[in-house]
Amino acid sequence: MKELVIKLSDFLKKDIVEINKCKYTRDIGYQINISVSFKAIKIADSKVYVKGKVAGFIEQQCSLCLEVYSHPLEIPININMDVKEGCVDVSEEVRQLILLEMPSKPVCNDDCLGICKICGKHNRKDYSCSCVDEYNDCSKERWKELLNKYRRK
Repeated sequence: MKELVIKLSDFLKKDIVEINKCKYTRDIGYQINISVSFKAIKIADSKVYVKGKVAGFIEQQCSLCLEVYSHPLEIPININMDVKEGCVDVSEEVRQLILLEMPSKPVCNDDCLGICKICGKHNRKDYSCSCVDEYNDCSKERWKELLNKYRRK
């Protein structure tokens, strides 16, 4: 990704290099639509300060209903980077920030009810399922004697 590599020669005319809305195309194992914007400020011959943001969407699979959804990302970039071989490669830092920001248990929305634990056929977010009511009635009946025993005491 040439757009996210800054050369020291880019700082010859001014001490700030600005990159606006560069599309991030590095493969991270997910479908992504992410752009990177940042300003790089030369601190010394061996250090560059990078400030900006990563914004976009990552295709995730909901851990409750198994539907694929677009997970929004907006990550700030604030880092001092070392100049190596006359260049600073921001793409690896962006990759790490994206991976750290991804949820360990993605959920498509707060109202997601997931798949029915009894029949396994329904996405309860989209369909009504009577299995849960039947299960609750059955389990109440199963434990009725024990519950009554403790209620009497």
